[in-house]
Amino acid sequence: MMTLRELMNKVDDASRVERVPSVIKIVESGSPVVSSVKMGDEIEVTAFKNGFVIYQNGIRATVFPLHKCMDYVEKDVTQKEHVLPFKAFADQPWQIRAFMEGEKRLVHNMNSRRRYANELSYDAYIEGWNMLSDEGEADPLRKILEEEIRKEENDKLHSILATFTEKQRFILFQCIVYGRMQIDVANEMGTTRMNVTISLKKSLDKLREIYGVSDQKFGTNHFYRPEE
Repeated sequence: MMTLRELMNKVDDASRVERVPSVIKIVESGSPVVSSVKMGDEIEVTAFKNGFVIYQNGIRATVFPLHKCMDYVEKDVTQKEHVLPFKAFADQPWQIRAFMEGEKRLVHNMNSRRRYANELSYDAYIEGWNMLSDEGEADPLRKILEEEIRKEENDKLHSILATFTEKQRFILFQCIVYGRMQIDVANEMGTTRMNVTISLKKSLDKLREIYGVSDQKFGTNHFYRPEE
């Protein structure tokens, strides 16, 4: 079995590459596979001559440069850092350190999704092998996540709006989405401005309750545009 040190001597050093390629880009590049190891039924780790490693665990995958697998730093529950030096892995089978790196990055990506999606039940499927994996801020994974989050949020919002009456939806869209004055909407509907204000407040209260938004200053409606 090839050791980590031996494998590093056989592949390019991609640790300084600014943008980590996608899985599909690596496959399409034609870079030869130097070593590939299966670990159990779902885990497979593959090292390419160009210096990148594809780590796949079930439907999730991550890509990273092999030469990033140096010292391994882990934090305990007190946030104290514990360092396992590179020499502890250098002469061991290379997939051990790659496994630790891959799992750490998958956890990082999952935590990032939770921060962005507010614990939405979304998983980063690698359909089409287009998943990107670098931990850097320039990682296009952020864009993928943001697009998926927007879609889920839109679907959630539409399902909520479907429970509103046609009148409530009309007032909400006219006053909030299109920014019209409440008095103008009231005149168009043949009702009073007070009725429009009450309907709008009830709709916003319901939305805020569903989304868990606390607004202690609702008396000064942030969505209300005063007539000039």
